[in-house]
Amino acid sequence: MERDLLAKLIINLCNSRDCLLSRAQLLQGFESVVALLEDAVNDAPRAAEFLGRLFAIIIMEKVVPLRDLGRLILEGGEEPGRAREVGLAAEVLGCILETIRSKGGDSVLSDILGSSNLRLEDFRPPQQIKSNKLDAFLQS
Repeated sequence: MERDLLAKLIINLCNSRDCLLSRAQLLQGFESVVALLEDAVNDAPRAAEFLGRLFAIIIMEKVVPLRDLGRLILEGGEEPGRAREVGLAAEVLGCILETIRSKGGDSVLSDILGSSNLRLEDFRPPQQIKSNKLDAFLQS
């Protein structure tokens, strides 16, 4: 429930008449979150899933497009690209896609993916050891 309230707060801050939070500020904040994600997962193993759900809501409400969040996830981490290397990029993106599909259906997912110009395979870690949520979308 708290995560849904956080999503609503972010959406309202970005969509208010006074635009209390710009897209650039929001992306800068999300960049910091992705940089800390590897450590967060050690303390909260579902952190990548929760972040993916939050990002999905932000995308579906048209606050930030998948293209921008995808690039941030792909290039982010403690060091540039580290989230991809350790498999967090694939996990977060898989959760984003899973949430969009469950909340909006296949047609909404297809529209969002099509407009993003993202290559899903780019998010796979170089040496994948275990499967992740993104794998289901790579096979469809």
